[in-house]
Amino acid sequence: MFKYSLHNSNHILTFFSLILISILISSIQSKKNIMILEGDQLDYVIKNSSQSNTKLFLVFHITRCIYCRHALQVLQENIVKNFDEDDPISFGIINLEDQKNIWTGLRFNITKIPYIILIDKDKMYYYQNSFEEKLVMNFIKEEKNIEDALDIPPPVGFFGKLKAAMNELNEKIEVLLGKYGIKKEFSSKICYIIVIVGFILLFYFEYKVIEFAKSICGKKSKSDNKGKPQVKKNEQDEDNKKEKVDKKEKKE
Repeated sequence: MFKYSLHNSNHILTFFSLILISILISSIQSKKNIMILEGDQLDYVIKNSSQSNTKLFLVFHITRCIYCRHALQVLQENIVKNFDEDDPISFGIINLEDQKNIWTGLRFNITKIPYIILIDKDKMYYYQNSFEEKLVMNFIKEEKNIEDALDIPPPVGFFGKLKAAMNELNEKIEVLLGKYGIKKEFSSKICYIIVIVGFILLFYFEYKVIEFAKSICGKKSKSDNKGKPQVKKNEQDEDNKKEKVDKKEKKE
């Protein structure tokens, strides 16, 4: 009787160990990484998802936002666990407070956070509901209406950055003028004057730096060639002396 029970207990232990191993394997297989994207990495991931025909779920956030922290927690603890590593979807988060992502908010015209989008087949879809597991899962898996599709905005170029800088400068000038009771209508004109003067000064200093560099290079080349004319002059003097000696010899 004792041997029989011991034999059965061994089978039970083996059975439970196999169950635990299968659970561990399944949990490892279903674990998907959440990418922390910075700067140009976002464009690389978007391009890669388009080429591999996979979906891309992105959460734009800032650290001090409680709604952002809730969304990231649900994403990590609930959403990601529903997908295997082989499922055609990737997850990424972008911290808008990071210096490398300074122009990302302007690029996507983000006015409130968390800003959540799904990129699928070179189009993006904006998520507007509260960040709950069931709602998010439905948003990811449901068939999208092409009328809700938005174009993926391109990276911000030079003129976009210049426009953003001018808008920020304009706002600061408005605040400054408001303290002295001056009308805000003058702020845009003052902003353009400051920008134009700034460009003029930039080109002027660049010109001066180039001229200074040329003058230094010119002085250096002169100092390098300073001894060369002297050598030529000495050679000419010796040739003249020889000619005089030859003439005297001929006369004699």
